[in-house]
Amino acid sequence: MPRTDRFKERIGAVFLPEADTILFEEDFTPNPEGPLPGPIPPLPGPGGPPPPWPPQPPWPPQFPPPWPPPFKICSTTLKQGCYTLHFTPTGAKLWGTRFRGTLRVEHVANGIRTSADLYSYRLLDDLVGGPILPPIDVLRAASAADEAADTGGTIPIYRRRAYHAYLKGTGAQLFSIVAKGTKCAFSLDFDEFVYDHPATGFRGSFNTTPNRSIRYVFSKTISSDLYTGEAFAGSTKIGTVSIRRVSASYRHANLRIYTLDGGAVTPPADVAGSSFATIFADAGWDLSVTDGGQIPLPAALAGIDIFGDWSAMEAALHTLMSSVPGYDATALDSAWRVYLVTVPARLGEFRGVMFDSSFGADPNAIPREGSATFSHDGYPSSESAHFDTAADQQQFNVPRAFLRSAAHEVGHAFNQIHQGFEGGNDNSIMTPTPSVANVLGAAGTFPDDINLAFNETVKKHLRHLPDPAVRPGAMDFFGSAIAAPEPADVAWLETAELTVDLSTTTPRLGEPVGLSFVLSNTGEVPLPVPASLDTESLTVRINVTDPSGRITFMRPEKVRSCPRTSLEPLSPGSSVSGSTTMFWGRDGFAFETPGRHVVEVIVLWDIAGVPAGTSAEREVYVSYPISSADNEVAALFLDPNVGAAVQAGNLAAFGTAEERVTRASSTAKTHPAVQALTRLGLVEEPKEPKGKGRGKK
Repeated sequence: MPRTDRFKERIGAVFLPEADTILFEEDFTPNPEGPLPGPIPPLPGPGGPPPPWPPQPPWPPQFPPPWPPPFKICSTTLKQGCYTLHFTPTGAKLWGTRFRGTLRVEHVANGIRTSADLYSYRLLDDLVGGPILPPIDVLRAASAADEAADTGGTIPIYRRRAYHAYLKGTGAQLFSIVAKGTKCAFSLDFDEFVYDHPATGFRGSFNTTPNRSIRYVFSKTISSDLYTGEAFAGSTKIGTVSIRRVSASYRHANLRIYTLDGGAVTPPADVAGSSFATIFADAGWDLSVTDGGQIPLPAALAGIDIFGDWSAMEAALHTLMSSVPGYDATALDSAWRVYLVTVPARLGEFRGVMFDSSFGADPNAIPREGSATFSHDGYPSSESAHFDTAADQQQFNVPRAFLRSAAHEVGHAFNQIHQGFEGGNDNSIMTPTPSVANVLGAAGTFPDDINLAFNETVKKHLRHLPDPAVRPGAMDFFGSAIAAPEPADVAWLETAELTVDLSTTTPRLGEPVGLSFVLSNTGEVPLPVPASLDTESLTVRINVTDPSGRITFMRPEKVRSCPRTSLEPLSPGSSVSGSTTMFWGRDGFAFETPGRHVVEVIVLWDIAGVPAGTSAEREVYVSYPISSADNEVAALFLDPNVGAAVQAGNLAAFGTAEERVTRASSTAKTHPAVQALTRLGLVEEPKEPKGKGRGKK
C-alpha cells in the first residue's frame, strides 16, 4: 500500500473553509402556555467565568408562581438572507484599517448556518474623489462608517484585492435567561481564516487551520434588523461590530448571454417557468440576466469553422467573449459577472465548456469569466442509452435539456464541480448530462423528468463557500482537487501496476523533463481503469519532494471543468499510458534546487463510488551548476512567465517569456535546457551556415 503521510499535499487537495450546520439541541422558543424550560447556560461573558446565574424558580413551578419573576427570557430570531457586516478593531485610528463585508444566515432543520466575508478598507478610500468635507462632516462620516451599511436592499460588492478573511460559523447562542434589568444579547461564534494573497493577481489560498476563533456579541437596536455589539477573541475585546439585513438572498451575480451571429444559432430559452434566474434563486442567489443578443464573429477569428470543435478552441472562445460590447475585465471588482456565449459546434462536442480555466487559453489570466454552450451539439446515443426521445437530437431541439446543460456550464464559472466527485451522480444541474440520463434510466424519462435545480451540496457551496472561491475572477477552477478523498478511503489496487519513466534523471536547473507513465493490469481478471491518463482531468496527479522535504504538487496549467473521463475494462496483461512535461505547475517549479528529488505519480479514479488508486516513484538528481551557462540558463528559465509559457506551449503569450528563452538560446544553444525546449517545438532548430552542411568540406 502506498504511503499515506501528507497525502492531501501530494494529490494537490485544495482546502476551502465552509460553514457547517449549527444544531440547536432543543426548541427554546418561549411558550407562555407551557412550563418554563429548565436551567440553561446563560450567554457566556467575553472570556472568564460566566456572569452570575440569576435565581432559578423552584422546579417544578410553585403555584401560584412568584410575580413578577426575577428574570426574563431573551430570544432572537435572525432572518434568513444576507447582512452587511462592519468590524472596527480596537484602537483603530480615524484613517486606520477597518473591515466590512457580508454575513449570510441560513435556516436549516434544527439549526442554522452562518458564514461571512471581510474586506479591508480605510475611510480615506471612500472619501477620495468626493467633495472636500469640513472636519465635522469627516467625523460624522467616520461615525456612520462604523455601522453596517444600509445598502437599500442590494448586496454590496467589494474589490477582490481588498479581501481579508472568511468567517466560518461555529456556534450561535440566540436564547438566554437573564436577570431583569439586564440587556438582552445574542452571540455568533466563528473561526476566522485569513486569505493569503499572491504577489499579483487574486489566486490566493487559505490555511487548513483557522487563524483565530472569535465571538460577536450583539444587541438589538431601534432600527429593524440592525444589531450592534462587540467582538472578542478569547477574553480579549478586539473591536466593535454591527450587522444589518439587506436582502433575503445570500449573494448577487450577473449573467450576460451573447449569441454568435450565423448558423441559425439560438440561445437557451426559459422552460415551463424555469430560467437561469429561477435556478439560481432556488439556491438563494439573486441572479440578474441580461441577453445581449447576437454578436458577429470577430475579425481575429475570421475563417474559423463555427461548426467545429469549440471545446478545443478555448482561446477562440475567450476572444469571442472579449469582443462583446462593453466587455471590461476590471468590472469584476464591482460586479460578480459571468458571460455565457452560445455557439453552434456540432453533435458530439460535449454540449459546452467553461473556458477560463487555462493560462494558455486565458490571455488576461482572469479565471472563470466565461462559459459557452453549444446549440448544435446534443445527445448522441453513443454517450447514453437513456437519452430516450432526445437521442441524437441537437440541443436547440430539446429546450429543457439545453437549459440544464447551459446552467451546468454557468455553475462551473461559479466554481462548482461535477457531482460524481461529491457524493455521486444524481438528477441535478452539476451532474454531467449523460450521467443525468443514466440516473433517469432507472426511474424517469429524459428530458421530461430533468430536475432544473442544484442539489443540496451545491446549494450549500453557493451560499457559504468563501467569496474568492465562487466569485468570478478570483480563485482558479480547481476541479476535483476540492473534493479530494481521504487516504483511508482509497482502494489501492494491487493488480494495477504503475511504472514511470523520465527523459533524464540528472537534469540541469531550468531543464524541462519528459515524464511518461504506464498503468498495467497484472491480475487475472479485467480491471476497470480510466480510458486515458492525463493531468488536466486530475486523473493523474504528480508531485515532487525536494531535498529539504518540501512537496510541490504539479498543478496542471489547465484543469478541465468537464473532464471526459470514462472507465474501460483493461484485460490482464494490457496497459494504458500517458505522458506530460515536468517543468512548472500553478504551485511552482518541479526542480528549483540541486540535489535529490523524488517524483511521485498517483493515479486516482472512481469505481462504483469508491476511490481507487495506484502510485509509483522515481528519484531525480538535479545537477549543481558547473558553468556560467548553467547559472545564466537557470536564472532565465526559472521564471513564472517562462514556466507558464512552456506548459501552455506558447512563449509569446506570457510577458517576458519569449525574450528570456531567446536570450538563453542565443548564448547557450547547446545547453540541455535549451535543447529540451527545442524538442518541445518552442525553440527553432539551429540552422547550419551556408556551405557548412553535412558532406561539405
